[in-house]
Amino acid sequence: MTDQHTEIRRPGDVPAGTPLTSLAQQRAEAGARLRTEHDRDQDAAVSDALTQLAVGEAIRRTVGSERGGMVAQALRLGATWDQVAAALDTTELAAADGLRVWAEGQRTLYHQHVADDADVLVGLDEDAYAEVMRQVAFALGRAAVDARDTHAEQAPRLRAAVASAPMVDTVGELRALLEQLPGEMPLSLDDHHRALPGEPDQVHTIHPRLVATVSGLATEAESKQPGLMLTQVYVPFPAEDEEQAAVATRDDLPAYGELPRAAYHLERGELRPGLKDVAEVLEELAHLVGEVAADCTEHDEDGSQLRVEAKRITHAAERIGKLADTVEEVAE
Repeated sequence: MTDQHTEIRRPGDVPAGTPLTSLAQQRAEAGARLRTEHDRDQDAAVSDALTQLAVGEAIRRTVGSERGGMVAQALRLGATWDQVAAALDTTELAAADGLRVWAEGQRTLYHQHVADDADVLVGLDEDAYAEVMRQVAFALGRAAVDARDTHAEQAPRLRAAVASAPMVDTVGELRALLEQLPGEMPLSLDDHHRALPGEPDQVHTIHPRLVATVSGLATEAESKQPGLMLTQVYVPFPAEDEEQAAVATRDDLPAYGELPRAAYHLERGELRPGLKDVAEVLEELAHLVGEVAADCTEHDEDGSQLRVEAKRITHAAERIGKLADTVEEVAE
């Protein structure tokens, strides 16, 4: 006769509301049979092994789904955030974020039950949700203060580490820099390459720099922390290392490409160079539309229409280029 506990083959086979004590007992019994009954047939042993796995996963999911409620209860009873974090073997920030996610899900569940006119309302109403979020905000505030203190202590060391590597041209150089920085430090890439305008011979390098990143946007716990940004810069070539490094670290270099460079000039009111870059962008677009795109279509009529549009873009580029030579900039 098949044991009733061996009927569980997947976590979904566990009836809803089954107490954890019952699940733990079923898992322990399956494990005990695996350890002691070596003379059973293979199918029975496999059945117990699968039961042990499925029930164990069901226990993990149940405990996970109840964790938020247990954290909220512990805080309500007077536990501190550092005690909660220690009990979960995590950081206060991670514990608070987990509670926030749970609370938002419980509030959504409550409103769903209200909308369905359920007899029993489950979840967090607005008052209960607000109370939980006050606890979350308190933890986030503590974390922000701790982060500011930590960053203030680290700032001189971080600045010195990044300043010592004005150019990073190899993977080894980048690795050596990263080894001096915190592992959790935010990393970003600059949207646009930078270059000295008018330089005929330039070679690219990577310039790492410290930037301020913001966490907890639009909350009382909003704070800034240092992050690492990698910027691709074109520097003079040939040139001495010191000269190249001096160019790489400049923060006033315009963008290398025509479109971002046009935005760079125009946003500063520099109409003539900005419009000339716009004209170059339009000429490139005309080429893409009239040559590249037109050659890809299967229908001659479509290709002809694309070439007509390309000529219009070319004419616009010519007009803007001429206007760039005559336009008067607003006097500052």
